[in-house]
Amino acid sequence: MKFIGGFFLTVIMLSCIPINAQYIRTPDPGLKHSEKTFGNKMIRGTGYSLGYNAVIMTALVLSPEYISQWDRKEAFTATAMREQYKKTFTTAPVKDNDLAVINYIGHPYQGSFYFNATRSQGARFWQASLFTILQSALWEYVWEGGLEQPSIQDLIITPLGGILLGELSHRATLAMRKNGFQWYEIIATCIINPAFAINNGFKRPAFCGN
Repeated sequence: MKFIGGFFLTVIMLSCIPINAQYIRTPDPGLKHSEKTFGNKMIRGTGYSLGYNAVIMTALVLSPEYISQWDRKEAFTATAMREQYKKTFTTAPVKDNDLAVINYIGHPYQGSFYFNATRSQGARFWQASLFTILQSALWEYVWEGGLEQPSIQDLIITPLGGILLGELSHRATLAMRKNGFQWYEIIATCIINPAFAINNGFKRPAFCGN
């Protein structure tokens, strides 16, 4: 509960700063697809997220069992997955025993990708937040739902941590873009905000600096 309270307090404080309030309330016209409807941005963002999730799922399948927590001999059989999906949608989420680095670094980073999948298209803060919550639930119930029970921590940390980390990385990216990306800023953006790189590239908008 302290984490959740701290998250909302941070967002409220950031949104009270005039320049930050502008980023939250007004879409940036220099972002690709900023003129599109939110529905259009969601469709495109879902495409970005599908690609991201496919990469993450492949990495987990190929990773050692102590990382994925999946029994390779049993978890991937059709019978096991069918039974797990049934359990996933009929019983409550549980507390998982994943590595701390996965729960408290990996999942917020994953959530930040979801957030910026639409935020980098000019979606408003609340729109990108809603998209993050939906994608986080899809990951737990659809992508992982046939392999393990949805995680209480992940259902909370992925969206909340992702929204906070995503908004901070979004603003940092806009600040770097303002005067044109340096080579090291391009590398930094690809790390902290890959969704922006996919959607917008690194060309400096004409209005920047005017």
